[in-house]
Amino acid sequence: MVRRPARSAFHPPAAGRRPGRVLPEAGSVKFIIRLAVDRGTQRGKGKSDVMTYPEELAAVLEGLWPKNKAKGLLAQTVLSGEVERGAFGGDARDKLMPGCWLVSPKEHDFFKFRFAFFVHPSIMRTETGPWTDLRSLLGEKYRPFHAVSEFLNSAGIGVIYAVPNTRDGTLPLTEVRNSNFENINWSLYRLSNGEFAEIGSREFFGRWEGERGRPSRGGDWDPGVRQEIRRLDGGILLKLVMNELFYAGFLKGVLRKPLNDPYDVDAFMVSLSQKHILPMEIKEKFPGSNRNERYFGIDAGRIMMLLRLALPNDANALYIVRETDEQGGFRGWKYTTLSEIVMTSSWNLQAGGRGMGGQSTQTVRLPYSQFKTFDRSTLSEDSLKRMGELPREIREMAVRFREELSSKFYGGYQ
Repeated sequence: MVRRPARSAFHPPAAGRRPGRVLPEAGSVKFIIRLAVDRGTQRGKGKSDVMTYPEELAAVLEGLWPKNKAKGLLAQTVLSGEVERGAFGGDARDKLMPGCWLVSPKEHDFFKFRFAFFVHPSIMRTETGPWTDLRSLLGEKYRPFHAVSEFLNSAGIGVIYAVPNTRDGTLPLTEVRNSNFENINWSLYRLSNGEFAEIGSREFFGRWEGERGRPSRGGDWDPGVRQEIRRLDGGILLKLVMNELFYAGFLKGVLRKPLNDPYDVDAFMVSLSQKHILPMEIKEKFPGSNRNERYFGIDAGRIMMLLRLALPNDANALYIVRETDEQGGFRGWKYTTLSEIVMTSSWNLQAGGRGMGGQSTQTVRLPYSQFKTFDRSTLSEDSLKRMGELPREIREMAVRFREELSSKFYGGYQ
């Protein structure tokens, strides 16, 4: 049997064009959204102009993201865009890999059963599946993705790649805006012995207890955040929408699954040698201050999550801050490592905001002076090699602290 080549939302089929009608170029985001909007219009659900598709996608996100999440993901998206444009060096785009959801079923020993779900960034036509050959689906990104998958597998995390698909390979935009997620199928592929094998989504999640989960509600975005998100490229917005539709639309909206400790990893930095893999957190912040210090506050749960991934691999992690002033004006990119967080953080926690699951969070204070400028030199191979091993960097910092302690407090003693 000869299999038809897979077609994604960026490569929709030519069939279905009306004679004499000019559509956006096949393979563009405008094409996929145009088809989705056409379908909604033909059903009498309203009209939308193709040129407004970023606003359409942004409206979907605003219905799903609380305002704090929108602010945080904006920083992540801005960094990804700058990496793609070469602001951090020509090979940085080859080192930055998308993040994943980290979720567990609602069980008393949930900590044993953590899963990483990576979401394919575009819609596929159902008839072109299954997509067990992820090498063909991901192309040049497969090797670093596979390295990240093995990294997580070594940490005792289940790894699953989720591929959204519909009958005609288009995003049912009008349905999604009306919180109807039933017509998007999700094909799942689990990592097993170094390869990916298909697993039935309904059967798999049938083993997860409960059906009382509910998606969070978005809205009430700050005007500045709304404006910035609407300025994003349509392809980036589509990726963000697909990622959120898996969690809020499928897990919470369709399956109604209650979850323990829902978190996400914003991205992974993978050296070209693939010997050094660093999970990344990317947040927008402005420094706090008191009479004695300036500091950044970091969610304590994020630190625990990074440690959970890094320690089994003797690896490090990156915490990146898009620094702003109190009015939101951009000041620059800064970073610290997980090893520096462990060695320099305050041990007294402070009350924080709301987490992904709606729970209250605790914040750890980190000295502002410990954050360094994040630029292209940070992502060089030598830099990633130097930062890549958490135990070694912690030992080196401990030696340095011991020397400074002796110099300051023991100097002059015989």
